[in-house]
Amino acid sequence: MTELASDFHAWLVERASALRHIIAECTVEVPDGEHLRIVTPKATANVNFYELDPGAPEIVELNIIPADDPDNPTFFLHFEMDDIGHAQELFDQLVEALTQLTSRTTTRILLSCTSAMTTSFFARKLAEVGKTLSLDYEFEALPITNALEAAGNYDAIMLAPQVHMYRDQMVERHPSLVVFEIPGAVFGSYDAGTALRMLLNAMSENALAAKLEQSDTRIVRKMDNDRRILVISSVYGARDSLYSYRLYDHGKVVLEGRVEKPGRSYCDVKDILATVRLQGVCTSELDAIGLAMPGIVEGSTVRMVSLDMAATDFARLSEALGVPIFVDNNANAAAAGCYISQDGYESILLQRQPTGYGVGGQGLIVDGRLVRGAHGLAGELGYLFRMFGEETHQRLRKMAWTSEGMRKIVTAELMTSICTNSPEAIYVAVDLLPDMDELRADLAKYLPEGCVPELIAVCDYHERVLVGEYALCLSALRKAEAEQ
Repeated sequence: MTELASDFHAWLVERASALRHIIAECTVEVPDGEHLRIVTPKATANVNFYELDPGAPEIVELNIIPADDPDNPTFFLHFEMDDIGHAQELFDQLVEALTQLTSRTTTRILLSCTSAMTTSFFARKLAEVGKTLSLDYEFEALPITNALEAAGNYDAIMLAPQVHMYRDQMVERHPSLVVFEIPGAVFGSYDAGTALRMLLNAMSENALAAKLEQSDTRIVRKMDNDRRILVISSVYGARDSLYSYRLYDHGKVVLEGRVEKPGRSYCDVKDILATVRLQGVCTSELDAIGLAMPGIVEGSTVRMVSLDMAATDFARLSEALGVPIFVDNNANAAAAGCYISQDGYESILLQRQPTGYGVGGQGLIVDGRLVRGAHGLAGELGYLFRMFGEETHQRLRKMAWTSEGMRKIVTAELMTSICTNSPEAIYVAVDLLPDMDELRADLAKYLPEGCVPELIAVCDYHERVLVGEYALCLSALRKAEAEQ
């Protein structure tokens, strides 16, 4: 074990010993210098050290195994033992997750409409889907007259379309709760899977929501699939981050997984690479690594101005690994994923708008070419709305919790792009807008007859990002080789 790893293990033992006074019924086990376990009645947290190459920095694994579901870790990540400060920060995240898990009670969700008869049936269907995903969730139904008073006893509120007008009143009485309206098309068809995905996204439980997405995006357009490429996508939630990774070997998926991390940091990419290395992937044998990230991407540099995150240039990581790293905005990657999975359109637009976000992002392909724009600003709609001030921004965020409000926001954003680029088709990755007919009717109010683009609902956004980033990596490799 390296000296740095030994120092970290010693720090772990000292830190973990204090947890007996913080976490109820907690015991700490240290079988040797390469393992540490924190055992509670509800879960066990593990710290394991792995030496892949003699003398090289160890890979450290952190995981939490629930006692009632040992096959599905609730916390799972790896990192290279080269920075003790980063290692200590990740261990503290592990402890925070363990503390929340041991003190967690059943999540209670309230559905409400006028009489609660219809929502009682819908609640049972939601409970069935939740059970399939091993969610400790309870769904109950109440008429709106009772729900306004009882909502404080629940963790989230789902309003049927018939009572959407009560949302502001519900938020005013219970400002700490997630409150949103179930779209009419979802409620009317009793589509519990879509409704639950929207709920999980609204509560920022992206990893669980991703399990409900489709994952069968076909690659229709011909590509030279003769490379070994690792792609990593990142999607930021309100408080956490979801990373998906996939290894393509000559077009075939040979490895994939997802990691949910508390907080948001660009150094998470190194931790994901450590996870992949521990599964037997030698990064030096890859032809390329593709990163699909939130934020402004200019060359190999990414920055998230709205989150005050310092700009990160992944060129240095590329030099350290000896592998080309190509970086793209995740909405651009999703647009590429939509483009290559069909062959009927040459100019398309991808609209991404998470629930509760007043401003979305776009990816644009014109005549088969991805439009990034100068400084990577193409599709960054947040800067367009800055000119209207903070008051407008707050109003948009409030609107983004209802299907009607979201439709107004997306209509305005799409009108801007339609009038400037006139795409043949628009792919809409917006949970609160599953009904394209309603959106089409709104756009038709402002456009000449017959000029509304084809609208296609996207419910597999993460899949589109991964497939699109793979295609962008292949293109970038061909371009780099042609320039040599």
